[in-house]
Amino acid sequence: MESVYLKTLVEVVKAGSISKAADVLCVTQPAVTRRIKFIEEQYGYPLLDRDGHVFIPTDAGKLVYEKAEKMLAIERELLAGLKSIHEKKSIAFICTPTFGVVHLPTIMREFMMEYNDLADLSFMFDMPGKIVDAMRDGMYDLAVLEHCECFDFSDMSTIALPGDDMIFASSSALALSGGVIDADDLFAQTVFVRKEGCCSRTLLEANLREIGRTLSDFRSFVVVDDLHMIVQATRDGQGISFLSRELVQDQIEAGQLREHLINGFRHHRNRTLIIHGDHQNKKSPLNYFVAILNTRFGLPTNKK
Repeated sequence: MESVYLKTLVEVVKAGSISKAADVLCVTQPAVTRRIKFIEEQYGYPLLDRDGHVFIPTDAGKLVYEKAEKMLAIERELLAGLKSIHEKKSIAFICTPTFGVVHLPTIMREFMMEYNDLADLSFMFDMPGKIVDAMRDGMYDLAVLEHCECFDFSDMSTIALPGDDMIFASSSALALSGGVIDADDLFAQTVFVRKEGCCSRTLLEANLREIGRTLSDFRSFVVVDDLHMIVQATRDGQGISFLSRELVQDQIEAGQLREHLINGFRHHRNRTLIIHGDHQNKKSPLNYFVAILNTRFGLPTNKK
């Protein structure tokens, strides 16, 4: 059986929901449902109890879930092992969406000018927690993530990069005062937010808890998992958003957007580079990629 079916079952059990598992797997809910139906037909047992609001595994489902996790772990180890012995020129990079939108295009352009014949090159986006897990599993060579959580990086090779600031942004058409603003003025607006698990959403909700408020205190909140759509909706005056300043700096300078801060909010978040493998070899593409990244953030480089 293809591992995608086992992975789907694992995610449904972890999430307790078809819709949440679909978000994690970046597929549609019907696709998840079809995969679960397929695996149940293959094994001849119902694997999920669908009677309640949360899906829980049946006795057969618990057994398959436990074995699936072990099989998927073995597959990850296998892929990592094959990757370590296959000495081709390759880079597998993963980052959070903000970094991917703001910084990655420039870094890729310079990198590809030097390594335009690279045999294997992949760039992926994901949430901070999943990136850390993927790096521990050896699935990528490099990762950059903005994060508000205090991750344990003690078992990883990391470089602290300059962080960025999260701000509320609004269209000038909404006529909100720029700079530090009263929270109630923002609560009167619709706010666009990312899905649960994204750093911007996590930081916003943590800040709101500190002042005894929730997302429900805004006039309404709309979940959109596309940064470009959030920025466009904000520019169109459909509501406000809590975004990286780097992401909307050009629009702020052009007067299309205004930035807002709330006293007592934590607006800063950290940014970390995680490196898997030897990047000290000056002739390696990995070293060159790290050097370009460090140069962009004004850090010392080991460029060839």
